[in-house]
Amino acid sequence: MENEYLKIWKALENPETQPRRARGIIEVDYAEFERKVLEQDPNFVKSLVESLYSGDAYLLREAFPKKFMMDLREWVHRYWNTTPSSFHKMIEGCPNFHRLIDEQLSKNYSFRNVRRSAYFFPWNHDPLNLYGTIGERWGICKFLGGFALDEYQRNTPKDGVVDRAQVALYPLGGGCSEPHSDPYLNQRVLISCYMSKRGQDYKVGGFQLTDKAGEIVDFESRVNIGDMGIAYATVLHEVAPVDPHEKINWNSNEGRWFLGLYSVDSDMVKNRHTGYAVKA
Repeated sequence: MENEYLKIWKALENPETQPRRARGIIEVDYAEFERKVLEQDPNFVKSLVESLYSGDAYLLREAFPKKFMMDLREWVHRYWNTTPSSFHKMIEGCPNFHRLIDEQLSKNYSFRNVRRSAYFFPWNHDPLNLYGTIGERWGICKFLGGFALDEYQRNTPKDGVVDRAQVALYPLGGGCSEPHSDPYLNQRVLISCYMSKRGQDYKVGGFQLTDKAGEIVDFESRVNIGDMGIAYATVLHEVAPVDPHEKINWNSNEGRWFLGLYSVDSDMVKNRHTGYAVKA
């Protein structure tokens, strides 16, 4: 299938004009969005690419079944409690792993994160059929970004770019990610899939953007479990501290959960293209 989105991206993209600030939030049903992306109507293709490149963020309603997200939360929490925290570079044979990133360990990263994250790669055993469920949604995001629907799916670290799914818990007591931009060369849109809901799982904090006036755009207030958020990767975004007045309990499953989908340079690539902190 020829990718009409790529033609528009090539005509628009320039390091001097890439968006850093959000323009607005557009809500649409995921099933309708998927259908339109695949139809590739020329007017829709041009409109969507220009919208994303202008800084619009999209909230795609009901992208995942709520049950899938809740089951994934439960499974990952058990995995954390039965497997030691560890770290593995993305080289051939890299296993799935999880890492507890507290304030001290966060200093090793390019921007501040306080969270617990599990990382899953498509070449490993997949007891939840995680990649079977996320693959279709991920493919739509790849396609609208100018890539093949199955781009990178069969890659391993020696191939350079690999798919990496992350399930993260930003715990009560200040789980957060400071303002940053994501890598854009391998994946033009950031993909944030929502596994919890403010007001039910936690009280304050969560995903937010910054607009052109420097004001906060509270994306998380609109979110339901199973929704997906996308925006152009360079748009400034963060996770504001989750219930910062609580005390962190790293054994708890309470807080803000999310599923992030990333196509990233492996550690076998010299001068890897990575995300970076951006001051508001």
